[in-house]
Amino acid sequence: MKKGLLGVVVGLAAAAGGAWAVKRLFGADDALTGTYGELGAAEGTTTAAETVEAPRREGLDPTLLEILACPEDKEPVIYQKEGDAERLTCTKCGKRYPVRDGIPVMLIDEATPGPVPTSEEIAAAKALAPQGKPAIVGAAGGAAAPAPPAGEGGEVSSAGSS
Repeated sequence: MKKGLLGVVVGLAAAAGGAWAVKRLFGADDALTGTYGELGAAEGTTTAAETVEAPRREGLDPTLLEILACPEDKEPVIYQKEGDAERLTCTKCGKRYPVRDGIPVMLIDEATPGPVPTSEEIAAAKALAPQGKPAIVGAAGGAAAPAPPAGEGGEVSSAGSS
């Protein structure tokens, strides 16, 4: 009898801890409530027809960025954005893992090969990681600054050219 009660208490504690971890990871209560509507719908809750999906938060959770690593070589990854495509790039092998709808797809089969990021790209991405924002690939200075307009700063001219 005591073992059964102990099992129930441990199970409830694990469920509460899991809920806390999901809230911490996703940063909001919407990960647990309001998005599935009909699941456990009771008086005073919303149904699927009434549920309005919350807008996707820009970027990834900084805590998640700290713990993610390349599944192939276990090296750190950096968060980058090129055009509309977001990705996590391995700092050692250069494999690019897509981020789809805010979810990193860390599968070796889904990765595409790419060049190893430069030290400037790594530094720019690490500077933005605490904010959960991607470094814009090809941006001036490698950070999330917009690229200069065409004709401004694109080519370096020498003083002695004619």
